[in-house]
Amino acid sequence: MRTVVLAIGNTLRGDDGVADHVADLLGTRSGMDVRRVHQLTPELAEEIAHAAAVIFVDADPGAAEARLERLVPTPRRSAFTHTVTPGDLVLLAEQLYGFQGVAYLCRVPARNFTAGEALSEVAEAGARAAAECVLALLVEGGDDDFKTANVRE
Repeated sequence: MRTVVLAIGNTLRGDDGVADHVADLLGTRSGMDVRRVHQLTPELAEEIAHAAAVIFVDADPGAAEARLERLVPTPRRSAFTHTVTPGDLVLLAEQLYGFQGVAYLCRVPARNFTAGEALSEVAEAGARAAAECVLALLVEGGDDDFKTANVRE
């Protein structure tokens, strides 16, 4: 089985594009599909449904360090919204396509969201740490058992 990594963000908004940099650092690897997206859309549910694992990588202004968290989706009170969260996408993949894999959110520290392509020093360091976390998860995890010390439950 494969792992899907979704690098979320806008490379024209400073640190918001940090996940794109993480994708560059991950490169091309067997068993891993890296997708760069500006935002999450329901159409991605089918793609992740056929994976053993999905890892969402996103900028987080509140993160002090890059970290992976096991994602346990919970339904929202209202489906009437114009945003799709990682949890929403996992729920869709489960309900519509029978996704039975595991999901993780990789939060990458970010501070500067102004127009431009440059990353802050915080985001640069966070990107390197995030790539290391993702790679450690892939090396330590198997198709059925994705467990690592880098993951917070």
